[in-house]
Order: sequence, then C-alpha cells, then structure tokens
Amino acid sequence: MTLPKFEYVQPQSTAEACQLLAARGSEAHVIAGGTDLIVALKNRQKVVNMLVDLSAISGLNQISYSEADGLKIGALVSLRHLAASPVVKQKYPILAQAALAVGSAQLQAMGTVGGNLCQDTCCMYFNRSATIRQSLEPCHKLGGDVCHVVNCSEDCWATYAGDLAPALLVLGAKIKIASLEGEKIVPLTNLFSSDGKQPHTLQPGQFITEIRVPSPPPHSGGAYLKLRQRETLDYALLGVAVNLTMEPGDGICKDAALALTAVDKAPLLVAEAQHLKGKKLTDELIDELARAAREKSQPIKSLYGFTVHYRREMIPVYVELAVQQARQRAMVSQGA
Repeated sequence: MTLPKFEYVQPQSTAEACQLLAARGSEAHVIAGGTDLIVALKNRQKVVNMLVDLSAISGLNQISYSEADGLKIGALVSLRHLAASPVVKQKYPILAQAALAVGSAQLQAMGTVGGNLCQDTCCMYFNRSATIRQSLEPCHKLGGDVCHVVNCSEDCWATYAGDLAPALLVLGAKIKIASLEGEKIVPLTNLFSSDGKQPHTLQPGQFITEIRVPSPPPHSGGAYLKLRQRETLDYALLGVAVNLTMEPGDGICKDAALALTAVDKAPLLVAEAQHLKGKKLTDELIDELARAAREKSQPIKSLYGFTVHYRREMIPVYVELAVQQARQRAMVSQGA
C-alpha cells in the first residue's frame, strides 16, 4: 500500500504547532515516531491532509529527574531512550520494562512515549487492510453502524493496547498538554475517553508535550508483564502493571496499584488493589485481587491470536506473577 497525499509541516514551537492543528481540525494529525500512524495511513484507517511533525520543537526529547519534581519525560523521547535512561532503570524499572515490551528494537528506536500513549484502539476488523475490509460494511470506527467483533453492539469495541499507559498509571503519572490557551497538567487518566472510536480526549489544537511521574516512595517496586504470540511485533493481548509500596521489614503493604491493557476500550485501573493497603500480602489477598481483575476485564476477539477465553484466564495468572515481581523489587529496594 502507498501513502496518500498530504501536506507536511514542521513547526518550530508549541504555539505554532497548536495553531496549525487548531486551524485544520480533523484534517491534521500530529506525527512523532510514526510507527503506528504511517501504517494506518497506508491502510486508509486514517485520512488526513496535513501531518504536523513535532521533532523540531526544542525540549520535547529530554528526560530529567529531581527528588522534588520527580521524573519529567518529553513526549518525543523514544522508547529506547526511556529504557536506557540510568535514572529510569534505577528508580522506575517498570517503565524500562514496559518500553522494552513494545514491538521490536527498530520500533522502540522510532516510537515515542507520547505516541505510545496516544496510539489508536485496534480490533480484528479495523486493523486489516482496506482491501480486506471492503468485503464488509464499515464499522462504527469507520463511520458505519455495526461492530463486526461484538455482534449487535451499538458501540465500538476496539481495544486500547498501549504498553506504557498501565505502567504510568500505577505510578500516578500526569501529562502536560499544550493548546492555544497555553499548557495545563492533568492526571494521565484524563487522556482516555473509553470510546473505541476516539480513544483520547485531546481536542484539535492540543497535544502532549511532557509526562510527569512522582518520585517513588521508599520501599516501592513495580512490574509489567505482557502476553502476546510473538515477542517482537504484536500488540499486547494482555498487559499487567503493578506497583507496590511496602512497610520495611514486616511485609505489610503500604500502597498498591494495578492497571491492565488490551482488555477494554481504555487502560483499566483496578480499584480493588487499594484493598491490599495496610495488610500483609497473603496468597488469599493476591488471589482475590487477581479474580477482581478478571471480572472487570472485557477482552474481545483479536487479530493477533489466542482465544478470548484463554486471555481472560491468563489475567489472574499474570496479575499474581506481577504482584510477586513488584513485591520482590520493593523488598530489594529496602535492602531485605
């Protein structure tokens, strides 16, 4: 498939980029690494008349850290750069783990943190080529009135499968959004709409410039695990992120967070993780959390393999493994 014709612009500032995006509305699209977007354009999943390249804007590819402000990640930081950062590997190993779970080494070198957060939802109909899709009428996501994955549904069930989002969510991340009115900082949860057709809440003229992650508390640790058929290509069929803060010495959980990807229209924060607070992490408590995660998840048929039943049954397995890994990292951080 060839690329459609489009206008390419490279603004020199966030203000100029916002003006271009706002003026052209849905006809314009931000491009960062382009690893998902170029494929979507070739397959005619997206139609745009202008690509706004952010790579010339100063400061969007930097990582910084301080105890007071925590970690600041420019939206154009590549996944490979994020995973290789000494401060990320030391203080936020879950982020390095999640970044290295994305695709292949080539995709990690090109793909960006902001792009990974803003990737589109996918399903076994929408993510096929236009030639294959033409045998069926357009789905909700393509302007039609049907869902080819969940029969008779009035909603689009395309699934969000980004790897970085669950890891950042369990760390309490926030994002900085640029617009014509200036910049604002909001919780990362605000980015996701839970609408398969349009999974993000960004409006024309807005884009992410920075991701902020609080400094990790003492005696904390996290883990990200990903289920997929092929190690270096596929979207997640299940992704599980866990972050724990432990009381030193006695095995009591001080704080806990659990998030999943590839099981719903948006990354899923499992509120039941808060039930671990103030308690010793027994097998029974972990099993309860794992079962709650399975009950809240809504995986759908996927283009990339494994049945819905298998993926659902793997949720508690991966949750339990991620909790164990996170607890071990928290124990290492406290010198246990």
